[in-house]
Amino acid sequence: MRGMHRLLALLAVGAIIVSGCSAAATPDPTAIRGKFDIGGRSLYLECSGSGAVTVILDAGLGNTHATWQSVAPEVSKLTRTCSYDRANIGASDAAAKPRTSRDVVSDLRALLKAAVIPPPYILSGHSFAGGTMRLFAAMYPAEVKGLVLVDPTPPSFLDGECAIVDAALCDILRRGFAPDHNPEGLDFLKSGPEVVGSGPLPTVPFIVLAATGHHQPAITDPSVEKQIEVLWQAEEAKLAARVPGGTMQVVDSGHDIQLLHPNAVVDALKSVIAAAGPAAS
Repeated sequence: MRGMHRLLALLAVGAIIVSGCSAAATPDPTAIRGKFDIGGRSLYLECSGSGAVTVILDAGLGNTHATWQSVAPEVSKLTRTCSYDRANIGASDAAAKPRTSRDVVSDLRALLKAAVIPPPYILSGHSFAGGTMRLFAAMYPAEVKGLVLVDPTPPSFLDGECAIVDAALCDILRRGFAPDHNPEGLDFLKSGPEVVGSGPLPTVPFIVLAATGHHQPAITDPSVEKQIEVLWQAEEAKLAARVPGGTMQVVDSGHDIQLLHPNAVVDALKSVIAAAGPAAS
């Protein structure tokens, strides 16, 4: 009998442990991790958190949603937060090349519709995706409650560089941004005019995070590199000024601020979420 009591006690303890593990492993009911058909091909999407506004994170050229690994979990504590893989990269399907920012915006709109993620949105894009998020906001201003651009590449950047360097180096730099030099087949030179010509940005809380270091292997002259840094920040300051109340925050960092100083991105998004008002709380 004593042995039977001991067996029952052990079974009870085991049930408690199993029950506890099950509770700890309960998935976030708001989480999304999967592919969504956008019309004959699919894009990969991850979302977590909940709130009246959704933060959309778009990665830089050649990067997947994983670039936001240190940002998305923190922001999702405040509101719903989504990141995704563009066509031709990560877990998303292939699409015809070359592609431009307008193609990316069209895909993103279709993805949000397929995944039933309605506006309003706070948009955040790194590097090349800074232009994508600008274009989205200009095309659909009523759907956007805020913007955080993480060291966005100025659309006129190559022209500015070529005004500083000689013709041979200019040609090297331009070829480095050609669509056949990145896995996505994105055309930076054709995307720039799409972004610039898209019209005004909505008057929403707006922060531009500007890095201080943009090393390019083709540029070996420190004085030229310094001139390019000045050029990059000047263009970012102009961009921030396009929206009343927009601000530029300089982060002592390399280009990938979201990886090197993720707290700077998290803090900027927190600020914009708070400033966006009741609809974003």
